[in-house]
Amino acid sequence: MVNEPGDRPSPLRWWICGVLLLATTLNYMDRISLNQMSKEIKNAYAIGNTAYGILESGFQIAFGIGAILFGIIVDRFGPYRVYPVAVVGWSAAGFLTGFADSYWTLFGCRMMLGIFEAGNWPCGIRTVRQVMTRDERSLGNSIFQSGTGLGAIVTPLAIGACFWYFGTNAAEGWRIPFRVIGVIGLAWVVLWVLTVPRRLVDTPATDPLSKTDSEPFSNVFRDRRFWILIAVIIGVNTSWHTFRVWQPLYFRESLGYSEVESRRFNMLYFIVADVGSWIAGFAVIGLKWRGFELHRSRMVVFAVSVLFVMAAFAIPFVPVETIPYLVLVSGFGGLGLFASYFAFSQELSGKNQGKITGTLGCVNSLYLAGLYWVQGSISEELGSLRNVLATAPVPAIIAFIVVLFLWPKKSGN
Repeated sequence: MVNEPGDRPSPLRWWICGVLLLATTLNYMDRISLNQMSKEIKNAYAIGNTAYGILESGFQIAFGIGAILFGIIVDRFGPYRVYPVAVVGWSAAGFLTGFADSYWTLFGCRMMLGIFEAGNWPCGIRTVRQVMTRDERSLGNSIFQSGTGLGAIVTPLAIGACFWYFGTNAAEGWRIPFRVIGVIGLAWVVLWVLTVPRRLVDTPATDPLSKTDSEPFSNVFRDRRFWILIAVIIGVNTSWHTFRVWQPLYFRESLGYSEVESRRFNMLYFIVADVGSWIAGFAVIGLKWRGFELHRSRMVVFAVSVLFVMAAFAIPFVPVETIPYLVLVSGFGGLGLFASYFAFSQELSGKNQGKITGTLGCVNSLYLAGLYWVQGSISEELGSLRNVLATAPVPAIIAFIVVLFLWPKKSGN
């Protein structure tokens, strides 16, 4: 049964959120496999940091293009058919990476990966909007997004298992995990087709607060909430991705962590982040049950998440042994920010949800491509990544203030 006003939501909605979590997990496994084996890949192609950085930039630009394309396509054809296409596409790109015989072939695989991986968010966020009630969307979003942390936890284990099982050597062994992880994506497609009813995810959901459901996408740009969401997506992603990209390097170069110690801490970091994401989703429902208005519940959770992220401010001023604890506290709030952001975006338009998510994702992707370059330059100028990590919460604070004062009050009940 479709989630429409007055209808009883389908009990399958929780299963569907679990399937979305698995998709995001696979998405991140394919994405960060390159990061986990960066040293081996640089040796294999005899490249330096600049050429390696081009791989990351190429992926980010392709991701922005893919976000727009899949946003349009999923609104036209629905998630049931489009989601498997995205998963097959990024799984194929990951699989082919394991056979790349030159640097530019590898670059092409990363571009292909970026285009198809971008489809995960327009498809997933639209699906959550379709199957969950408004009160439950923050929790549904948390479940969906927590796959990013789970993927980061599982990937090093999967790579280690591949090395152990296949007995691969250091020179060429890095190729095997790409092939294995790529094949696993096909199993997800089978799970989706066999267990997710098309009527639940493809029938347009209605929402009395989304007046643009029957209007063209161009009208979304006249809604000030869309422009507010640009500040929000930049805020939540700066906090999250700054630590995802730079924290491991900071721990290795500045705190003296070994490769094994760094990998263990990264796993702990993403476990804590996933716990924070789930708690944020449950907290919105809990506050709603206690009589809070829905928008106010989301804002309270958003504010608390920002407070946790602000722990990073203290990094330059505390003893070295305290820094890992501050990073964990910041990670606890960092992934929880997405629960509120996705829920805010789901208020604009059911008909155009994919295009909204895709457009915002494109803006964010291009922003991140520039941000990483700026942050890298600043760290080289200052001789440390410490201040890069410490300033990561600033955009999240700005995003909260913007929503607090500019979000239309009538849309938040």
